[in-house]
Amino acid sequence: MVTTQETPLRTCPECGEQERTTWERCRHCGTSYFATPKATVRRRRLRAAGAGVIVAIALVAAGVLALRDADDRRARERADSKQAVAALRARLARIQAPHRGAAPELRPPAGSSSARQLQARAALVSAVEASITRDARGRAQAGELDGPIAETVCGPLTKSKEAIPDDRVLAKQVGRYDCVAVKRPIVDESGAQVASLGHPFVAALDFKTYKYTWCRNTPAQGERGEALVFVRLERACLAAKGRALGTGYVDVPGT
Repeated sequence: MVTTQETPLRTCPECGEQERTTWERCRHCGTSYFATPKATVRRRRLRAAGAGVIVAIALVAAGVLALRDADDRRARERADSKQAVAALRARLARIQAPHRGAAPELRPPAGSSSARQLQARAALVSAVEASITRDARGRAQAGELDGPIAETVCGPLTKSKEAIPDDRVLAKQVGRYDCVAVKRPIVDESGAQVASLGHPFVAALDFKTYKYTWCRNTPAQGERGEALVFVRLERACLAAKGRALGTGYVDVPGT
């Protein structure tokens, strides 16, 4: 038989009543003597909630820092891209800068025949081609473009088989030309030359003064098919006085 002294004294974790009993639950409120006290549960929940809040704050702070780092990285990338574009634009402007020459000794005397004038104009075109060849070879030696440069060929600025070179039209006082500093010719299956592989230039010739200007003509620079930088040729390159439009000019006198 179990005596009173041998019966354990138990305290209810819910109502706090004490009694000696072997029963599992408090006879006053029915709560198990072995249940965790509600105050302890509350304290544990508060600690867990506090820890959760701290973790949440830490995650938010980490997210803010990550966003700030991403913003800073994007800002640096934009600044670097802007600087690279500005440097490329300056380089293209330098590459396309006008070069000038003159061959007054080729100018025919006043009153010369049409044949003599046409001959003199053709000689001026040849002088321009020679100047561009020398320029292109110098650029190749400086590493600005790849060579070797064999010759330069200038033709009508207008891309048409029916186009007549300006030097052959005596009514035109200004001649405009599309020129290629040729690396090598491109031939078809029959061996006939159909094009020239090289570097593009343009030239403007004054048939009154026998002065001329030429410029290297670089395409828009970009990557993945998207143009990043375009530098319009200076007006002197084409003897242009009209308004700018697209990649060139309109209302060009003499055309």
